[in-house]
Amino acid sequence: MEKRWLIVLGGLVAVAASTALHFWRVQRPPAPSAATLPASARVLLQPFRKDSLDLTVGAQEELNYRVGMQAGASLVYAWSTGHSDEKLSCEFAGREATAGSGAHSAFVAQSSGWYRWRWKNQNSRPVTIHFKLSGDYEPSTVSPPSAR
Repeated sequence: MEKRWLIVLGGLVAVAASTALHFWRVQRPPAPSAATLPASARVLLQPFRKDSLDLTVGAQEELNYRVGMQAGASLVYAWSTGHSDEKLSCEFAGREATAGSGAHSAFVAQSSGWYRWRWKNQNSRPVTIHFKLSGDYEPSTVSPPSAR
């Protein structure tokens, strides 16, 4: 009886070793490029980014900043002027403009495309915006002239 158990156990070990050796030798296919995938899967290929920028809005001017996103991608953002008396009007992704010295939120893109922030400075002097982003997005390839 003990001899049978040893034979069965030896057979199981041989099968496991053979299977492991087979998978060890099998090479995985290369990852598909974004161009060959449907839009719903491309969001998974966008790298997670984390950026921190200082943007300056001139006196009585406006500044636009945009990011590209695939449908379903998400990002978290926060911006502040650093001083509560430096208020700006800010509009993001077609939402209603709000005035303040900062804001933060999370966003999920409903469709693939460009999403934009627009700040308007009604002050008589330039205002610097401290802007932080993290998520699945691609920044604009052309930086605004006042970005530092």
